[in-house]
Amino acid sequence: MAIVYSEPTPMRALSADDHWRRAYQQDQQSKRVLGSQADLFNGRTITHYRRHRPAPEVEAPAMESIKAKLERTKDDPFAAYGPERADRPAYLSKVEKAAIIQGATNWLRVRQRVRIIDAPGAVDPEYGPHLFLGREGVVWKLCTGTFEDHCYVFLNPVGAERTAKIRMVELRDIEPIA
Repeated sequence: MAIVYSEPTPMRALSADDHWRRAYQQDQQSKRVLGSQADLFNGRTITHYRRHRPAPEVEAPAMESIKAKLERTKDDPFAAYGPERADRPAYLSKVEKAAIIQGATNWLRVRQRVRIIDAPGAVDPEYGPHLFLGREGVVWKLCTGTFEDHCYVFLNPVGAERTAKIRMVELRDIEPIA
């Protein structure tokens, strides 16, 4: 009950990045909404959304069949997180993470336009980060601590998307757009 009866904590001042995020999100929302149509008989107002360009065509990595996945994971209880790839280790060492972070220091900043170029293997082909391959967006927020080799990306809308897509992506999976 001490929390309930305590004084509310004062709101922290918004940084320049916070102001930019708020303005960018409102701008993107205004671009998505085409208009609204009020109902004459007190029904709910219908919002019309703009159609965007389709998602880029990207050659998706070959998905493992269910039979092959069951055969591969039969004796290994830790193999449930998708197929391993020879060109992409699932877990990076501290030295490899530091090298990726050091390589991104020249371009990694909030507001930087980026493209997703790679993604880890998916357990289920219907879901996962591989669905965003080829998509573009802006760096929304940088991560610290355990996930300092990740950042949040605000993706540009494609097709008939109506909601904002903000996804956490590894730094090794994005490249800057000039």
